[in-house]
Amino acid sequence: MAFDITEKGIINNDKKFRVKDNFNALCVGVGGTGVIRASMILGWCASKEGFKVRTAETHGMSQRGGSVLSYLRFGKFLEGPFMIEGDLDVLLAFEISEALRNLHFANKDTFVIASKNSVVPPSVLTHISLKIDGNKCVGCGNCVAHCLPNQIYRESNNNHFYTLMKGPTRIVINGSCRVFDSCTGCVHCIIDKVCPFGAIEAFNEWEYPAVELIEKDISSVVKNVIILDAEKIATDAGNILAANIVLLGVLIGVNVIPLSERITKETIKNFVPKKQLDVNVKAFDVGFDIGSDYKKK
Repeated sequence: MAFDITEKGIINNDKKFRVKDNFNALCVGVGGTGVIRASMILGWCASKEGFKVRTAETHGMSQRGGSVLSYLRFGKFLEGPFMIEGDLDVLLAFEISEALRNLHFANKDTFVIASKNSVVPPSVLTHISLKIDGNKCVGCGNCVAHCLPNQIYRESNNNHFYTLMKGPTRIVINGSCRVFDSCTGCVHCIIDKVCPFGAIEAFNEWEYPAVELIEKDISSVVKNVIILDAEKIATDAGNILAANIVLLGVLIGVNVIPLSERITKETIKNFVPKKQLDVNVKAFDVGFDIGSDYKKK
């Protein structure tokens, strides 16, 4: 691959045409999947290739499984690190749902490379709500008396008041005036079998989408998509933590941004522990071959 920086922009010497002035890459994932490290490697590669480089990061609750975004822009003419929506060249996703979450940055020509592994966020695992079966509840108030923080729902119909309702409210139940906030979903009322009629049920309002549906949605927006099991490839190479290097290999292999294989490998060697160097190089090579095969097709 031979790219030159000229006054007219970035030129691909192999194809003899002007590519573009600047490139925008977005690395996304959750805390612990190597998002920031991968973006740093790409940034240093771009710097060594002679480009101006700008980066920015959004960590969120990264140490608790939250979303992490790392913006990378490089080229001849640029100042700020942030890109506008729809102007993305490469979306590198280290968790499949994060690719879907940030798809608004992409356009039909954006290249999406994503690992199909999923990390279900704590908010999905723990967000439990309660609902009541109006055909079973008689409004006895047992759940009200049992709920120590007085955090329950309340509903009503023409016949009587039920004891479950979302939102702050004040009402007299069993002769006692109480203030109710929205339910915390602790489900102790169910665990302790407070309702003698079994009217209270727990359910999860949020669900993690099926990976197959995520892949379908991504493919409906962009035409160039590579989705692979980077964690399995990294594990086969010797260490699951090298999954981010697998995706870097795929990115360089498809040759959609002007960063060379040689420079990228050299930069990776500066960022990984020496004892894990062989594993990471192997992971990169496997990813590079996957990207090269896709390019040929």
